[in-house]
Amino acid sequence: MEATENHIEPVGLALVADDDATFRQLLARRARRMGLTVIEAENGTEALQAVAANSFDVLVLDVYMPGATGLEVFEAARRLQPDIQAIVMTGSASVETAVEALRQGVYDYMTKPLESLAAYEVSLTRALEHRHLIRENKRLFNEVQRLAITDPLTGLFNRHKLTEALETEFERAARYGRPVSLIMMDLDDLKVVNDTHGHVGGDAVLQRVADAIRGRVRRLDLPTRYGGDEFLVLLPETTLEDAQGVAERIGFEVRKIRAGNLAVTASIGVVGWSPAHQTSKEFLQAADRALYEAKRRGRGSIVVRPQERVPAR
Repeated sequence: MEATENHIEPVGLALVADDDATFRQLLARRARRMGLTVIEAENGTEALQAVAANSFDVLVLDVYMPGATGLEVFEAARRLQPDIQAIVMTGSASVETAVEALRQGVYDYMTKPLESLAAYEVSLTRALEHRHLIRENKRLFNEVQRLAITDPLTGLFNRHKLTEALETEFERAARYGRPVSLIMMDLDDLKVVNDTHGHVGGDAVLQRVADAIRGRVRRLDLPTRYGGDEFLVLLPETTLEDAQGVAERIGFEVRKIRAGNLAVTASIGVVGWSPAHQTSKEFLQAADRALYEAKRRGRGSIVVRPQERVPAR
């Protein structure tokens, strides 16, 4: 197995596997001229070792090789890299072999001797472009998914994601009696910041508050921008007492934030789930009542609402 350096900035990594040394080296040279870094394998066994040790962009494989066939090598590579592209070649072409290769997901099938090296280069280029397109589509899909559940200003989760997660955690608490808590917070007098420093200044405060929340919650928690200057944190597997500690730490971090000479504070309500909450909406309303009480008490207040009892029947 041989890897050769070249002075062209590499556009990808290719495996060229063929037990015909002269033909293999010809294919490898052409690939290197196109800017690819190339690893050569002289049989199927070496090719399998290569795909296990490297992340290839494209494979150029002889169908029939000692140790393993080209299709077996491709199958092994696909298990590791589902979007890998391959061109297979054979000197004993048959319709059945070509159909089987394409059925397994091979990008192109070529016969030896090649009609022209130009056709090989075109096939190699298109295989690389196809792989790039697959990766780009996957990236765009993931980005769309991310944007669908996150707030663009703060990067926290949005209400859509919260609604989904809250329902799941509520059902788990109701069914198994597992603890879950909510922290709802509202910035005090953000309008003053906006009036003094403009909405750019207000947005900067919201972003710093989001950072303060992120820095004080666990990976399994769900910090959310609930809307405007309201934030909510869903805390699975968290008792009311522990949630109060989280709320106090968040409040402490928020008080460090300044907008020019203006201090930033947040009123916070904390509530833990109890069987008295018949629906996730009631659970959310309990947090809202705790926040309302905190706002009534004054800037920077934290109200921890005792767990409500099930009404007597």
